[in-house]
Amino acid sequence: MKLYVLLPFAMLVTLSTPTKAQSIRGKIGGLIRDTQNRALSGATVILQERQDSTTHQAGLSDADGKFAFKSLPKGDYLLRCSYVGFQPYKSGLLSITETQPVLQLPVIILQTSTPKTLSEVVVTAKKPLVEQKIDRLIVNVDAMLTAAGSNALDVLAKSPGVMVNTNDDISLNGKRNVLVLIDDRPTYMSAQDLAAYLRSLPGGLLDKLELISNPPARYDAAGGAIINIVLKKNRATGFNGSLNLGYNQGVYGRSNNSLLLNYRTKKFNIFTNSSYSRDRNFSEETYSRYFYSDAKSLQSTILQTSRSSYTSNGWNGRIGMDYFASPKITIGILFTGSTRPKSDRLDYTSNQYTELMQLDSVSRGYINGLYQSKNTGINVNLSHKFDNRGKLLTANIDYLNFQSSTNQFSPIDTYRPDGQLAGTQERFFAIPSTVRIYAGKVDFTQPLAGKSEFSAGLKSSYVMTDTESNWLNQTGDGPVPDYGKSNHFQYTESINAAYVNLKKEWSRWGIQTGLRLENTQSKGHQLANPTTVDSTFHRSYSWLFPSLYLSYKVDKRGDNTLALSYSKRIRRPGYQQLNPFLFFRDRYSYSGGNPNLIPGYGQAIDLRYTFKQYVGVTLSYSWDKDGIDPITRVVGDQFITRPQNFYQGQSLGIIPNISFSPTSWWTVNISAVLLAIRNRGQTDGVTIDQQSNLHEVETVNQFQLSKSWSAELTGFFPGNQFFAQTKSSSIYNISAGLQKTILQGQGTLRLTVNDIFYSLVMNSQTVALNHISAFYTRQGDTRRVGFSFMYRFGKEANARKRNTVGSAEEEKQRTN
Repeated sequence: MKLYVLLPFAMLVTLSTPTKAQSIRGKIGGLIRDTQNRALSGATVILQERQDSTTHQAGLSDADGKFAFKSLPKGDYLLRCSYVGFQPYKSGLLSITETQPVLQLPVIILQTSTPKTLSEVVVTAKKPLVEQKIDRLIVNVDAMLTAAGSNALDVLAKSPGVMVNTNDDISLNGKRNVLVLIDDRPTYMSAQDLAAYLRSLPGGLLDKLELISNPPARYDAAGGAIINIVLKKNRATGFNGSLNLGYNQGVYGRSNNSLLLNYRTKKFNIFTNSSYSRDRNFSEETYSRYFYSDAKSLQSTILQTSRSSYTSNGWNGRIGMDYFASPKITIGILFTGSTRPKSDRLDYTSNQYTELMQLDSVSRGYINGLYQSKNTGINVNLSHKFDNRGKLLTANIDYLNFQSSTNQFSPIDTYRPDGQLAGTQERFFAIPSTVRIYAGKVDFTQPLAGKSEFSAGLKSSYVMTDTESNWLNQTGDGPVPDYGKSNHFQYTESINAAYVNLKKEWSRWGIQTGLRLENTQSKGHQLANPTTVDSTFHRSYSWLFPSLYLSYKVDKRGDNTLALSYSKRIRRPGYQQLNPFLFFRDRYSYSGGNPNLIPGYGQAIDLRYTFKQYVGVTLSYSWDKDGIDPITRVVGDQFITRPQNFYQGQSLGIIPNISFSPTSWWTVNISAVLLAIRNRGQTDGVTIDQQSNLHEVETVNQFQLSKSWSAELTGFFPGNQFFAQTKSSSIYNISAGLQKTILQGQGTLRLTVNDIFYSLVMNSQTVALNHISAFYTRQGDTRRVGFSFMYRFGKEANARKRNTVGSAEEEKQRTN
């Protein structure tokens, strides 16, 4: 039996071994906030012994306002808190006993001493842009000035280690196939659909991003890494809310607006957010394709120029309620919905030349498209806290429904060199699609003696997809179906999973080990038509996914820490990647699916060093098998791209993140991803054996100009990229922002400029094509000036928080 299978059980035996009775080592911890529910970092906290009022321990609250006093003997204590500009706080009697060795205090709210100090409090309590955690990197979106008025995809692209390529694929620290969660719940979309959804999600709705390179066993095993997008929540007593309005102008105007509302009493909490975005963009593209003979002499050339533009309106809504049945039991329900109608127009001209570069033919065409996407979902959840030590049971049931439709009209006219019309072709495309997802999960956490914890969980999901791709050719008798290219594809998949996870902490060492088992059953069905026979395929497989996390505090305070982590992950094909449809792009470009895809898997090991919130450096090594990449084949003069289990890859990376303040008013954050990659693969006549060095550097400079004025200057510098058949040249992006707080800190005005030098011009080459050279350029509406306004209203006070993790952890990520 492999070693990793034994690790959780060995930990369990170790943790359950009887030990001698020890004297009580108690703990008192808590959280300090202001009346606006903001964390107070650096508050002075003093713990006194009641019997003689002498100071037993003293310390400061951390960046999240947290504090903790450990190794406390049995006895009675008093707690005092103080912070500049706030009234001091003194607790009642706090007792550490044998039956109650741990006290987790309610949130301590410090009252301002005078109203005039409010703006100072806002500046002092400001969260840093990036927080260094041992197991993840946290990006506080409100601290990113240039995120104002933009959308969630733009915010992601500006985050440390995150890259969004020309195909809208998202990677983290060089790891592709990233699983994107929203509030710990899956997004269930393909890369393209996910990108469209994130473009419709205003940046003003985002609270923070959690970037997790090596996720633990409680997460689904899918994806190379995890990005969790945490939306803003306000669960304070009474009625509260915030309004975000944003507009930015390039060649076209865009708008991103959101409204958050919350009403809380002792028995229930009702919360909702709604948003509207209007997205409009254009893309100017050129394709240059050169065809050579076996003797390497030029045979023909195709040069194409195109311009596309689209307009999309996105409405997103969430409404939910938590019912506090008792102080320890909460029952919740959440409804989600979104709709994104979109229209686009693509115009292109293709010139085909002979071997002597003489014009052979000219094709002119366009595509008019109308699209609709409607998503609805419901989540029912339960949380039962058994005691104050952390014994917890959570349960979730999810149902999601995705409806989309595509309707396109595409005429093409072909001309001879003398300008005479040689032929006309008109096509219609109608592609309706439905995805239904049912999922349920249960998670249980049990604290054990000696700073140990056991957790386990079960999850089951069932997915059904139904997609029709209808091609129709216009004839003199009207539209006629092209059954050779039309299809009707149905796919079902069930995944059943179970995991165990064990944690143990000592004064300096910490270990977490987990094992996840996932069983997958799937079936694909290609329905027959007059020219296509009925066919099916089945997949059934079970895999174990171990994870290990080991940490060490180099010093007693834990300012310097080392962490070693390992995980194994699976890369399942997207639902529609298995669909053998063919999608029309233009006369010379098509894309499609591949029913022969199998899951690939990857393994990664990271060694991370952190120093407080200032330095984080990760040394990463990963290897992948049966990785899925789009592979382009040439049939005649047409480029046809389909996903393939193509590459076996290895990468070695150094990922630093540094934050420092040269002066009291200037803060700098620098992050980078430096990778050495080796990818090899062979499929369908395409062979790749590439070694490349990739890098990406991001800088953020933040300036506190006064109590109410601040500014930001950001730089994004990705180098040359080389993955599979796509080789891209380096680009860069310089953006800036200016912020003014108004209305006694409750309002914020921001002015932003993105891509100041209009430098986001994509240049790429498609390689490993037999006797063909192909080049591509693209430029869009990236230089933009934006304005945004945010206003917070309502009374904020202490709030009990819940972190509801939906049961659908991964499936929505793979819809198409």
